[in-house]
Amino acid sequence: MANYKPEEIIALVDSHYDLTEPLRTRMDDDHKLYRLEEFDAGEGFQSYTSNEPQVYADKLIAWMTSAEMVVKIPYGNSEREQRENNDSKERFLLGLVKAADERLTSRFQPVVRNQMAWFITLRGWYAARALMTKDDEGETNIEIQPWDPLHTYWSEGKNGLAWACYKTKKTPSEIKAIWGVDLSSEGQGADDDDAIDVYDFYDSEDNVVCTEDTVLKKRTKHGATRVPVVLGPVGSQPLVQAVTSTGNLDTIEDYGESCYKSSRELFEKHNFMMSVMLELTARSRKQGLKVKSRDGTKTLEEDPYKEGSEIALGQGEDVEPLGLLEMARESGVFMGLISGEMQRGGLPHSIYGQLEFQLSGFAINTLRQGVETVLTPRLQAMEKAYKSIFQLLCDQYITGGFKSIEVSGQDKNRMYFKEEVTADTIKNAGDAEITMIGQLPQDEMSKMSMAQIAREGDTPLLPDIFIRDNILGLQSADQMEDSIRLQMSQKMLPEAMLWENLLSARRQGREDIAQFYETELMKVFMMKKLEEQKMMQEMMGGGMQPQPQPQQPAAPPPGMVPPGMIPPGMIPPGMMPPGQAGPMLPPTVMPNAALGVPPPMPVAPIGPMVAPGTPRPGAQSTENRLSNLGLIPPVGGN
Repeated sequence: MANYKPEEIIALVDSHYDLTEPLRTRMDDDHKLYRLEEFDAGEGFQSYTSNEPQVYADKLIAWMTSAEMVVKIPYGNSEREQRENNDSKERFLLGLVKAADERLTSRFQPVVRNQMAWFITLRGWYAARALMTKDDEGETNIEIQPWDPLHTYWSEGKNGLAWACYKTKKTPSEIKAIWGVDLSSEGQGADDDDAIDVYDFYDSEDNVVCTEDTVLKKRTKHGATRVPVVLGPVGSQPLVQAVTSTGNLDTIEDYGESCYKSSRELFEKHNFMMSVMLELTARSRKQGLKVKSRDGTKTLEEDPYKEGSEIALGQGEDVEPLGLLEMARESGVFMGLISGEMQRGGLPHSIYGQLEFQLSGFAINTLRQGVETVLTPRLQAMEKAYKSIFQLLCDQYITGGFKSIEVSGQDKNRMYFKEEVTADTIKNAGDAEITMIGQLPQDEMSKMSMAQIAREGDTPLLPDIFIRDNILGLQSADQMEDSIRLQMSQKMLPEAMLWENLLSARRQGREDIAQFYETELMKVFMMKKLEEQKMMQEMMGGGMQPQPQPQQPAAPPPGMVPPGMIPPGMIPPGMMPPGQAGPMLPPTVMPNAALGVPPPMPVAPIGPMVAPGTPRPGAQSTENRLSNLGLIPPVGGN
């Protein structure tokens, strides 16, 4: 890349200033509107300055700063492992913003989103530098520094920015504190308050900081894969060119408009009409006087409007008020037209709480659509800015030149996280989508109703993961699914509920209550253990147990029948003679003893041995149970 010298950098900046001077002049004029510079109605007349420009801009800025930022990588058809990598990258990006905000706060600057909202609203452009740097100890620092577009200069290249430069003013003492360069030899003392122009210049590889003739920071590698600056206009209007070459300077003024795009000229007319009303109101307090005298030279020595003043009049002399001036009858209609156009070009007055009646759901949706016309282009610009910043930082991180970063913060679901994310995790994850959701008037139950309808029935219209991911827009659908299953598991098992109550009591320091739950928990475990033993015994008793083989007796003497055997020709006991039928039982209804199954083992009773008829400890009578259910009056009551 070209090795730019300070004079070459200044020449590039001056050339770009000449091309964009109308745009920068418009930015400066809009800032004067926001600052409520006093309107001049003319010498000798009352002047009125409306607060409409500032209140209108502050309302938009407040909506942008309070908007919910959703960093999401769509799941699609990815596997669980891939979805976990995506969730880690989402938390990684949120942690980068938190780290950058903390760094800006330590420098007495507003956080990234607040600064970007201010520039997008009032300048109509956004600009920021995004870099990962290392400190002296090798630790990674996240730097997201918003730039004022009014003092940002750039040039386009083949694949984006070719270079970008930020021009600021700093005193010699600030320059010495930041870069260690003493400019007192140039005729300015170290404590001199005269500001010096400082140029912070970046190209695709290097960074250099200089003044008009002094290098404050030598040319060094910034470590990014491209120019580490994000830049863009607000709105959908492209840069158009006029027919004449001089007309191109006029069209660039409209490229990236501020919030005053449609009301810029109306503010001046509104201030003029209000100044006229203020002037007439002031004159009504102290009207002009007509003094009559013979020679026309009489003057009043005292102020006639002071309480108790006296006026001496001679013959033929008199003092009369001139009378009040009135505005033209069309003035009220004209002011109403101006007010209506200001509301159509900005925000309706009902947004600020000027409601004379309750709004219906249809009116709220209509009001929301009108507000979105003004707010949506600025939220989209914020989304593009954050997405470009995240891409720059991720491209730098996956190069492997930085240590693993531990990030922390809160996601969209207000769940705190703290984890270390490696470069491989970011490399294997998908591309993040940034969505800014403005907190506008709306029916919050509409999303819930839609999600419930999509889930009803034996065959839901959509799966749960799609409902949570797309309709409800949750940050991590898998994480929410795990939380729901954990909540269900705590209520499905009695021992789980007892365990949770036991832990809660101990966290609150109530060991007495915790002891009760611990006792009940042990009883549940013992009962389940006894039920398991009983089930095992029934399973063992339901089958045929092997019989032990009897000892083989000694052989009987010749001619004798062995014990237990029937002599030949005799019928065994219990059997009918051949040809005679007898009653026979099917095996399914025969008792276990007939099948050779031993009787089950007796089970020891549970609990203490008490006399029959003794009531159960803690048992309630029928009257008490019905009274607790509200079915009969309380026992003992009237």
